[in-house]
Amino acid sequence: MSYLFVQLVSLDPVKAVVNVPDALATYIPAMTLTSVNFANVSIIYNKLWNQNQVTEHIHSAWPCPTLSILQGITNTSFRNYPVLKARQVVKACRPRPGRSKVPLQESQLTSMYSYVKDDTSMTFSDFHPDMLLYYDYGKVQNCTSYFIFLGGADFSIPSSILNRPSILFKNAQTCLGISGFSLNKTRVDILGNMTCTLNSSYIQNSDPLIIEKLKNCGDLTDSQVSGIQTLLFSGNTNYGNPSTWNLQTLKQLGPLPLYLNQDFWNKFSFSVLYTFYLFILSCTYIFCVCLYTTIADQSFILNYTSTQFDLCLNVTVLINNLAAITQIVLDPSMEMVILNKLNQAYPSGLGDSVVQLLGFTSRVANVSEINSWNITSLDKLASLMNSVNGAWTSDQSNAVIMRYLSVAGNTLGTAELNAIGSNLCSLNISVRGNITEDSLRYGNALNLSPCSIDQKTALYNIANISFSSLRSNSTIYYLFIAPYLGNTHTHTHTHSYKMK
Repeated sequence: MSYLFVQLVSLDPVKAVVNVPDALATYIPAMTLTSVNFANVSIIYNKLWNQNQVTEHIHSAWPCPTLSILQGITNTSFRNYPVLKARQVVKACRPRPGRSKVPLQESQLTSMYSYVKDDTSMTFSDFHPDMLLYYDYGKVQNCTSYFIFLGGADFSIPSSILNRPSILFKNAQTCLGISGFSLNKTRVDILGNMTCTLNSSYIQNSDPLIIEKLKNCGDLTDSQVSGIQTLLFSGNTNYGNPSTWNLQTLKQLGPLPLYLNQDFWNKFSFSVLYTFYLFILSCTYIFCVCLYTTIADQSFILNYTSTQFDLCLNVTVLINNLAAITQIVLDPSMEMVILNKLNQAYPSGLGDSVVQLLGFTSRVANVSEINSWNITSLDKLASLMNSVNGAWTSDQSNAVIMRYLSVAGNTLGTAELNAIGSNLCSLNISVRGNITEDSLRYGNALNLSPCSIDQKTALYNIANISFSSLRSNSTIYYLFIAPYLGNTHTHTHTHSYKMK
């Protein structure tokens, strides 16, 4: 319904920006925004934008960017800024009380840093903490201060080929006088999120504060889990001796219990585990935990093998709790159990309301099963195409999309293309030929990396017409046409863009 509402309102570009509710602004086609005059910047102040929408056009109109605008910074838009504005944008991305961290990708961070790296007026507090991952350490005069601010960074961002975490920790060892594997409380506090890169030898021999720091990690290795358990089992933490652990202990440990193995869970009584199980099934807790972590130990959820899971899972219980169960169960063999039981319950095929709740489980379905699903509405298609639930094979995504298109009145319009994304490459040429210029013009930028050169060429021919009205501004035109460029067209457009 969100797609349809915005489609109706966005027929007039100005009315789209003014009348669409702030929370639905992400559904406004990026192409629409290129024809809007943002002289009144208050129009865009409170709206939520996605990265595709935030082009140079919006950046140039907004002297004090908001969170959703900052996340759309690109190398192309940033390098056109004068030095003063570049500095302002970098500072605008720094941490601020009461505001979520600005989500920036590695390409954005390195691009932004390259334009302010020689600005001696900027201090560490002026930088986004993730940008400090790429800071020239040779220019650091107060290394302790540097590592204090770096401690707020996400160390999973740097590409593995750069080996940045290892290099940064070696610098920290020299700066903080770290020798051996024991880190005192002060050093742990300074390192902050860098502790997410340390192995079990450091974790189990360091101050218990490291347990609190590790709660911020996006993921944990088996080595790190081993170190955490060893430290917890020692009894020398704020959680006390394992013999005193209770339900409150599990809650206070935050996301960490979901990584720990059976040795940890054996420390609790059945009644405590059952109560905690009910607790994590609550929507609030599942949302908070799954947002930051991946459930690593599937046996924790029901403590069953896939065979036991099959024997014990009641179909009625499954249907009544489908959303909660499909979010928790990530093991493919257990997902097959879920799908088989649903097929038993719905022998004629899964309906819209069921398909929408499949989540991760949808990815274990075969093409024959998908061909029996009812996928009648756009919201159901968008739910199935959500990449958060994993990738489809080409045959699977083709089957899902074709099931949707088999319904009278359903087409590959703008909203459908936004939902399908890179899965568009799974369709054959005859189906893609039904895509119109308007569908591409008002859609999000598509990731066509999985497409062949021939596929990109076919889409390029449509896109070239879709965005022809933007050719007067080579920068914006190139940003829109770039995803559709194959080897055949890349040289021509890149050369033209550079010349202009």
